[in-house]
Amino acid sequence: MSTSPPVSPQSPSAAYEACLQETFREAPLLISRWCNKLVDALYERSMVVPGGLEKRLLQDSITALKKNQSAIAQGFTLALTHAIADDIKPALSKKADKGTRSLSSLSFDELELMGDNQVQETVDIARLLQVVSMSCDAGLAGLSGRMSTVQGFKVVKADKNPLRPEIISQALLKVLQDLPVDDVARSRWLMYGAELLGQELQSLYVALDEQLVEQGVVPAAYGVIPSHADAALRLASSLSPDANHNSKPTDQNEQNEQNEQNEQNEQNERTGRSDGSGKEPVLTLDHLHSLLVGDYDESFKNELFPSDFEQLTHQEFSHTVPAAMDVLAELKKKGIASTRAKKALLKPPLPLAQLRAQLKTEAKSLGQSLAIEVVGLMIEQMANDPRLLVPVRQVIANAEPAFLRLGVSDPRFFSDKHHPARRLLETITAKSMAYSSENAAGFADFMQDLQEVALLLTEEHATDAQHFEALLKSFEVSRAGRSSDGGESQNLAVQALLQAEQRNLLASKIGAEIRARPDFVGGNRIVTAFLTGPWAHVMAKERILGEHGGTGSKKAEFSLILGEVLWSLDPVQTSRHRKRLVKIIPRMLESIRSGLLSIDYPIADSKLFFDELMQIHRAALEAEPEASDSRSKNRRDLDRAFDAQDDARSEKPWLAPTEAHNSGFMEDLEGATRPSFEATQPLPKDAIPPPAPVRRALGEGVELRLGAWVELLQDTRWVRAQLTWISPHNTLYMFTSEGGRTHSMTGPLLQYLLLQELVKVISQQGVLDGALDSVARTAMLNSVHGGINT
Repeated sequence: MSTSPPVSPQSPSAAYEACLQETFREAPLLISRWCNKLVDALYERSMVVPGGLEKRLLQDSITALKKNQSAIAQGFTLALTHAIADDIKPALSKKADKGTRSLSSLSFDELELMGDNQVQETVDIARLLQVVSMSCDAGLAGLSGRMSTVQGFKVVKADKNPLRPEIISQALLKVLQDLPVDDVARSRWLMYGAELLGQELQSLYVALDEQLVEQGVVPAAYGVIPSHADAALRLASSLSPDANHNSKPTDQNEQNEQNEQNEQNEQNERTGRSDGSGKEPVLTLDHLHSLLVGDYDESFKNELFPSDFEQLTHQEFSHTVPAAMDVLAELKKKGIASTRAKKALLKPPLPLAQLRAQLKTEAKSLGQSLAIEVVGLMIEQMANDPRLLVPVRQVIANAEPAFLRLGVSDPRFFSDKHHPARRLLETITAKSMAYSSENAAGFADFMQDLQEVALLLTEEHATDAQHFEALLKSFEVSRAGRSSDGGESQNLAVQALLQAEQRNLLASKIGAEIRARPDFVGGNRIVTAFLTGPWAHVMAKERILGEHGGTGSKKAEFSLILGEVLWSLDPVQTSRHRKRLVKIIPRMLESIRSGLLSIDYPIADSKLFFDELMQIHRAALEAEPEASDSRSKNRRDLDRAFDAQDDARSEKPWLAPTEAHNSGFMEDLEGATRPSFEATQPLPKDAIPPPAPVRRALGEGVELRLGAWVELLQDTRWVRAQLTWISPHNTLYMFTSEGGRTHSMTGPLLQYLLLQELVKVISQQGVLDGALDSVARTAMLNSVHGGINT
């Protein structure tokens, strides 16, 4: 029995494609088996339920399923193909399918826009996906490891597996929702068919995993990711006044039991569950939706009065007292600190869990109870966010009482994205992302400004939007006073990049027009690269200026000279009309040099073209027409194989030296300071892009959103920068780092740097948005678990 050969460098792509093809081949068989098993399951259920409405509904569901079984089988493969294709698209080009939302994709803002029926449908579908996933988890674990390998990942990324249960369930749901059947029948198919679908997927995953094993694919490694509980415990330790751990260690078993109890209490606090009472969690998806759409707004009129907060107004964690006292002293010099705030810093802290519990007890309505829970979950998530430095997280954690007071008095905090309190949190966390460590330049000044805000949040009047608006403006003024003004340089960079993109797009179009001309003589790689590259840029700038009336008497000069250049390249014509060639050469060369100067293109970089042009003209003046024509044909035949590569080179974005300087343009993949139009040497072997499916999985799916924070390697050191601008046609990207310094690059270079981990994504989503989305997911999980457990 022969053994399978080891996987070659080309094999991951083939293995990936083979896996998908086998899935598509098996899809109609899988769904037919599922339908048959579902018919049996529905029939068995109908035999055990008492006669009546439910029995009739089950029988109707069986009839409808048999009638539509063929349509389901036929439509499933196509729907699965579309679902997989959509999944591997870049993130920004995907369209969310609200009908098949997963547990991890629900956003806080989207929830507000849903209707009551959509909320219930979201919960029902989430339950389905969870049952399916639990039924095929064992097979999926092995397959995901090997699928990650053929996708090019070094560690397992189960969420990138295009065959994961979420995608396949999405395809089936799409087919079922398009059928002309009532919701009652469809709901019973899903209720009794979820586990059956999971079993079918389990068999499919095992078979696909064995297929990859036979091809020699080894699973990727599993990355160790700290749990949320671990992170919370570490943060709690860092926030504790006893962080030095000088006390005597307790018995290990007692300590373990205490840790388990702490984690359980934390879970109960996070999910809103009670301690074994069987009580439903307060925060479910429908409750959160009602809070967002204002169903509870009337109940906030019975808000807690300031006197109810008398004991809680000035609570702080004791570990912040020394630092806060320093800030207080500074503020006192400025006449800002109040006597009340000073007293607040000296009061002993009230444990946060006790504070929340007391507020819930004193809440006058369900709406206020929900508000307290949402604020608690939101602040907890932000205070545990590893993207924020510990001092910033401490300030946010200490500010929870102020946001609790606001939450029970102003429901707009949850529904209004532009509420001053939300903008304050967004501004604080966004500006803090500019610092990679506590030792980063400018962080001490940032913390001083932030501590001023933190101190003023202890004021008992910090319960309305106006107070938070004043704090936001004060913080922004402080930051503006400390920041160097890089606005002018950034505007200059944006103008340079806009100009470059407009010219590059038009130059690409002109390059295609040149190749399509009947008098175009192809085959000479050097000449073709020049005409469709730099000269296309010259003509593009001329057209742009012409559209704005900026060329004057020289309008279309460079476009017109192209005809003479092309004529001079035809050896048959030039060898028969030598006098004309001799006459036009000086004027043609002068026009070419003038055109290159108009786009700031270095003349030295065009030397190869001028040398080649001179040789062509010399050959035309010396050779016989027939011999010249013969050599020209041989040359065209020799170089024709390289035309496609030259096409790609000529379409590569190019920036003039001044544009590159003004925008901080980074080097291209070959290491040059700017893309070269000349045909030089082939790309190094390791620079050749990976096969298409692997490239999709590795690079093309990495899409940065405007405002994303990254660390990029610049001059041998890591620089924290924010994506502040994307060109209108998504060809150029600009990042801004400390001091307003700009770093721009092309899209392909950005993808390459991301793949090589020379650009590391720090944050794609705002800290506050992420925290609120986490609240929405917690509410969904509470709803899903409530339905499954009952």
